[in-house]
Amino acid sequence: MAAVQLPGELVLSTDRLVLRPLETNDVDLLWPDIADPEISRLMAWDAHSTKEQTAAFVDDEIARRKSGRGVTWAILHNDQFCGLVSLIGILRAHRVLTYDQAELAYWTSRSHQRRGFMTEAGRRVLDFAFRDIGLHKVRVSHFAENKASCALIQRLGFRYVGTQLEEFSKARIWHDHMMYELLAKEHATLRQNSSDLATIRA
Repeated sequence: MAAVQLPGELVLSTDRLVLRPLETNDVDLLWPDIADPEISRLMAWDAHSTKEQTAAFVDDEIARRKSGRGVTWAILHNDQFCGLVSLIGILRAHRVLTYDQAELAYWTSRSHQRRGFMTEAGRRVLDFAFRDIGLHKVRVSHFAENKASCALIQRLGFRYVGTQLEEFSKARIWHDHMMYELLAKEHATLRQNSSDLATIRA
């Protein structure tokens, strides 16, 4: 499988946020949010119980970035940690097939939810995915019960693909899995429409 050659500069910014790749010494930055069971309740991971577990997670994400398979950014607002956003499973090609795609993943600390930060961060990461590294498609999904994630995905402009019924079990409960995708040309149209609207309002 062929991965993406990532650019050397991976720090991203928006009007309110700085997104920077995770670093080895970020364990305390992520703690205690990554240990909050309410954040992980409808995620594919469990809340961390020790800082050693968080350190291993950070090391894995750094290794993923170095291999070109993905990037996880810490989201910062006025130097305060707000959550994580990632492009994972970055893939250019496999055998004779071209993919040029990745998956978007994210979570927000409870103290920074409902402030539009993840929408802002998600849009910036999608710009990076399509403009900076030339992906063709980005996928995203969520537990069907995760209504906040569903609303975010719709704000980001993803197209609904379908629902896998009882696709996986967590804590002995089977969950439906809702899937979405966004093509580079769809993203370009969204950005153009947004720019046109901003021009009209100005």
